[in-house]
Amino acid sequence: MFEILEPILIKSGLARMFDLRIKDDNTANSRPWVSYRVKSNIYKIRAFELWGEGPELFRIYHADNINGSLKTLLDSFPEVSTSKRSYTDFKTDDYVSLATKIADILQSDEIIIESKANSKLARTSKFEGLELPDVDTSLENVLGQTFTWREVIAIWEDNSEDNKLKQVLRQNGIYIQRSEDGKSRYIGSAYNSDGILGRWMAHLNSLGDAQHLNLFVLENGYNSVIFSVIEFMEGTDSEIIKRESMWKKTLGTINRGPYNGIQLNNN
Repeated sequence: MFEILEPILIKSGLARMFDLRIKDDNTANSRPWVSYRVKSNIYKIRAFELWGEGPELFRIYHADNINGSLKTLLDSFPEVSTSKRSYTDFKTDDYVSLATKIADILQSDEIIIESKANSKLARTSKFEGLELPDVDTSLENVLGQTFTWREVIAIWEDNSEDNKLKQVLRQNGIYIQRSEDGKSRYIGSAYNSDGILGRWMAHLNSLGDAQHLNLFVLENGYNSVIFSVIEFMEGTDSEIIKRESMWKKTLGTINRGPYNGIQLNNN
């Protein structure tokens, strides 16, 4: 079904407006569907989907607090078949034309201005007032996914019961903080109640004793750092620390000498 969905997004111009996070293939289900999940954006749109044989419908999956004007415009399309709090479904014989009309709305100056003004602000004392991105908290498969520091805070502050992403990231295991090009890398581990997400928040709240990582952040800023899970792991503290040491050696991140901007573990 991606061979149908992707040309729709490309021909309509939607693919140029959003950065792909992951392709979610559920064609083996009794009712097949595919999802083109996108990265955080001002519109709070989280995915474009096709459902059913044919396909039966085109779905825009979005945050509950999507801009009201944008939601109203989407729901005003004659092709709309269903509108719910977090998605709108469309049925038509010409999905390219439909997607093109949607792209036109998203590119209007009024919608862009209103969507930018609809941002969520952080509540945590240290970050209070910080503008946070919309994050698709329905994600459960995080391996291979990357997160920005603002996304980490947004995930942490969302205490809703349906925040599956927070539940997953609060597991213990091994993580990496790296530069966007992957040259500079720091390996860490988590073995407490808040798991990897808690460790990431600890890094953001305090520089701590990770000397080389701290220097990298001071030199480049956290906008240059990407957070990612290497693996989740159950075990004792010592077992997890031993696994962390293995990953440090495997990825060559240890530098016991002066800071070099590349190997960010000092032990």
